[in-house]
Parts: sequence; structure tokens; C-alpha cells
Amino acid sequence: MERRLLDDPRLRLGLAWGQPRSGHPEGRVADHVAAMLAAIPNDDPLRRDLRFLALLHDSFKAEVRPDEPWTPANDHASLARRFAERYTADQRLLMTLEVHDEPYWIWRTEDAPESALRSLLERLPDPELFARFVELDATNEGKDLTFLWWFRRGLAIAGQLPSHRSANADTPVEDVVYVKAFATTPQQQPAVARAANELIAEQQARMRAEGEVLSSDDGLRVVLLWRWHGSRRELIERDEEVVREALAAHPVFEQARPVEARIFHAISSQETIPRANAHFDR
Repeated sequence: MERRLLDDPRLRLGLAWGQPRSGHPEGRVADHVAAMLAAIPNDDPLRRDLRFLALLHDSFKAEVRPDEPWTPANDHASLARRFAERYTADQRLLMTLEVHDEPYWIWRTEDAPESALRSLLERLPDPELFARFVELDATNEGKDLTFLWWFRRGLAIAGQLPSHRSANADTPVEDVVYVKAFATTPQQQPAVARAANELIAEQQARMRAEGEVLSSDDGLRVVLLWRWHGSRRELIERDEEVVREALAAHPVFEQARPVEARIFHAISSQETIPRANAHFDR
């Protein structure tokens, strides 16, 4: 199937499209796809489906006309679905392609995003495959990890957060700090900070990281951070189980809104920080 897909000149043109931009520092769609394929474990039971989705999901951005309004005929996900219909009738795959970016837009634009996410999951023939693919897409470097954290939290609240095998361990080891900020009210803050400290005690062995909790003096933020030595992808994978167990053990986390998640690297005096690309594209 993959050989047949890659023999199609239309798909090859789509894979070659792209320049470095916000959310996609790698530039070409092909490089984004290659990183996703490398992250799918060899023994994953969903490997075949995830690879099919990865190859097609962003490969029709080149055909979108940015100066025209959005329509199904001018949407890269809808175009990917129609292309895929030539190769499969599997509604699990077709629906995942068509709505793979919808959770991101729900997170960015909906007034009640958790409710909208639940409604989306109810429409899907295979919520597990969909969740796995959205996670796979969202863990690439350059993506906003706040979205991934919100998405996992919403899945866990809905009882739909999947478990999966660890990715192939071929990414470099780094010293990083993973920071997640909760929005709180001054009345909530002590309970959220206490739960975060308890979470560190419960999860430190799983994370194999040093945890710390910070509370802002205005009562509006609680920050949970992990100091980690290992691969970035492994850190993000381990955090999935932490999200699941945190919500089960500490219901107060359902009321604390996730507002930011970032991975930070220490910068020595000899290093320079690259200037961020100003373009925004999703």
C-alpha cells in the first residue's frame, strides 16, 4: 500500500512542499512525516494504520489556496480524505484524516472546548486510533505542548485516553525542564499546589525526574516542573500516564485549567538562541 501511495506523483509533490514555519520548523511535509514514522514502535498493533495516516495527513497543504475562504474543497484534511478514498474504504482511516486537526481548532476557538471534544469523539468510528494519531502528530518538535496536555486531559476525563507502546528509542538524550502551568483562583491555588506536590511524590519513580511545584503570589498560577535527563519524546510519553493517574487520584486537577506546557533547555553563555520564524501555519 505504501509503495502504491508513494508512486503517485500528486502525493510526492505534496510531500516535497513546505518551508520552516511555526509548528513545523522542519520545513518540508516529508520531513515532518519522516519524524512521525520514526516514532511509531515496530511492534505497535496500530503501526500500519498510523503510517498510512502519517503519509497522507498534511500532504495536500500544497493544494490549499490561502487567498480563498475555507471550504471542504479548499481544506488539506478534506483533500487528504478524498485522495485516500482511492486506496481504502476504511471509515476509521478516512474519518481520522478528515478531522485530524479539529481538536486543535476546538482548543484554539471553542468557548467550551472539553464539551466540543467529547462531541467529536462520539462521532468517530475509532476514537482510539484517532487519539493515537493526534498525539503522534502533536509530539513533533515545534508543536505547542499545551495543546497536547489539554488533549490528553480531555481524553482522560472522557475515559478515552489510550495506552500504547513506547516509541523507538533513537532520539538524543538531553537535559531539559518540562514546565506545565495551571490557571487557578486564589481560593483554588492551595489545593492545586498540594495535589501537585502529592503527584510528584507519587510519580517521581515513573518519570525518573526531579519534580518541583511553584505557586504565584497573586494566586492565579500553579506551576509543575520536571527536570529530566533523557529523550524529549520519552518524556512526553511518560507524561501521558501521569496525566491519566493525576486526574484519577486528584479530582481538583479537573477544575484547574491547563494554560501552558513548554520544554526548556539550559543555554550556556557560548550558545545563541535562533530567531523564531514569524510565520504561522497549521
